[in-house]
Amino acid sequence: MAGVTGASGASSATGVSGASGVVVGVDVGTTGVKAVVADAGGRVLAEAGEEYPTRYVPPHGAEQDPDDWWSATARCVAGALRSAAEATGLGPADVECVGVSSQAPSVVVLDRSGAPVGPALLWLDRRGQGECRARAEVAADVVAATGNRTDAYFAAPKLAWLLAERPEVRRAGAAVVMANGYVVHRLTGVPTCDTGHQGLTLLADLDTGRWSDALVDLWGIPRGWLPEAVHPSTVVGRVGAEASRVTGLLAGTPVVAGAVDGAAAALEAGLARHGDVCEMTGQSTVVNAAVEAGRLRRDALGTMSVLPYPLPGHHLVYGSMVATGGILRWFRDEFGDREVRAAAGSAESAGSMGESGSVFAALDALAATAPVGSGGLVLLPYFLGERSPVWNADARGALVGLSMASRRAEVVRAIFEGTAYGLAHNLDELARLGLRPAVLRSVGGGSRGRTWTQIKADVTGLPVEVPPNTRGAPVGVALVAAAGVGLVADLAQAVAVRSRPVDGDPQEGRPAQEVPPADRVTRYCPDPARHEAYQRYYAVYRELYPALRRSYDLLAEARAAGT
Repeated sequence: MAGVTGASGASSATGVSGASGVVVGVDVGTTGVKAVVADAGGRVLAEAGEEYPTRYVPPHGAEQDPDDWWSATARCVAGALRSAAEATGLGPADVECVGVSSQAPSVVVLDRSGAPVGPALLWLDRRGQGECRARAEVAADVVAATGNRTDAYFAAPKLAWLLAERPEVRRAGAAVVMANGYVVHRLTGVPTCDTGHQGLTLLADLDTGRWSDALVDLWGIPRGWLPEAVHPSTVVGRVGAEASRVTGLLAGTPVVAGAVDGAAAALEAGLARHGDVCEMTGQSTVVNAAVEAGRLRRDALGTMSVLPYPLPGHHLVYGSMVATGGILRWFRDEFGDREVRAAAGSAESAGSMGESGSVFAALDALAATAPVGSGGLVLLPYFLGERSPVWNADARGALVGLSMASRRAEVVRAIFEGTAYGLAHNLDELARLGLRPAVLRSVGGGSRGRTWTQIKADVTGLPVEVPPNTRGAPVGVALVAAAGVGLVADLAQAVAVRSRPVDGDPQEGRPAQEVPPADRVTRYCPDPARHEAYQRYYAVYRELYPALRRSYDLLAEARAAGT
């Protein structure tokens, strides 16, 4: 069953109209769905979440059942609506619009009836590497058109591999959608694509925002499969009768195109101006920077990626890791029996099912008992290969420095520290582009861990600010939905005021006492002594990947040989 709770959050913001309706935001994540009912300013009234499985196909495949996305969405939306009604008296008739964000790019081919031809290929799926190598001679042309590299992370190589390996998909297919597009299709019956997801296909021109016939031909994708790409806040359809029955939404409720999860999380974090930076940690960690389109130098992006941002005139430049929170989830599932039992016992005494969040909170507390540097352990977080900044699907996790004195708490802390080193590595790449934030904003489930967030501040040397009651992508896409039906008159302004500093905003001349304490961000300041210590461990971290690169290649050859 979905875990459902009532909640409170940030107050309504400037840029919000006087309408009293609410919106529903849904994020179809890598590990599960989260749904919120929120007001037009992003204040969360109720929420629900549910996990689902991933099928890993060695060595580089990762698949999910699209109907798991839909089933979890239906239950979470229904549960959040019930919780909102109990807490506030607001019901489905008060829902003005629905928005859906998602993991990206994760692709689904639909047949003529709208049913999936097969499983979804997740962004984690790197089986299209051979398709990229086959087009190496035109890699520079792809970057020039799209701003992104020819890597199997993007959608076109996945589709090219699928069409080559499974010819029946080409025969049966009629449309291709992303993860949020599939859920929107189940809600409305309309195949759609938003401009953010379009930017992660390697099939569209970044400047024009149109599908490129040359790129479509290059990857061999049927042109008729590609829906028209529209701005995330565009209303693309309305909730149908069957979707109404299973979600509790009223038939006829508007649905917008939606957004990439990273872009939606950046909206919740308040990225509204050139140079604003945030990190989002869930299954993965993504470092996002808002960049004015006219100031983007795509030839200098290097290891970074880019997609159109929902705010006009801006792109989102980002560095993306593959597994961060996912490593903690792996530890929970394989070695976290103690925390799972404790969480279940607490829930049983309270007469309810335990939620995974309490397990993660216990691991966060355990890590706090270990010293800086985890007793000399350094972790490389490449458990599923790595995207930015090394871009190596054959890389794997490593835990260096183990001894007979190593304790369980130190291993858990090493996970937090190793993923923070990866975050710092991506921030170094942003700095190379001239993007050096004075403050790092943090959203998503990972930001709820106090130990983890403090480690991020101490490793990077940056103050880390967490918005009140952060949920990440579901709140961001709820704001997009509010803009789509006019509940938000100015999305950029509504986003900007979400990043209120702790002590007021001198730029607006607002003294601190005018910012209610419950609406202020929480700031984690780096400790100079810990930062200095972490610089030594970070130097070791940076040397480990080059030292292990040849070993990764040999391991990949051994796996391919079946030995």
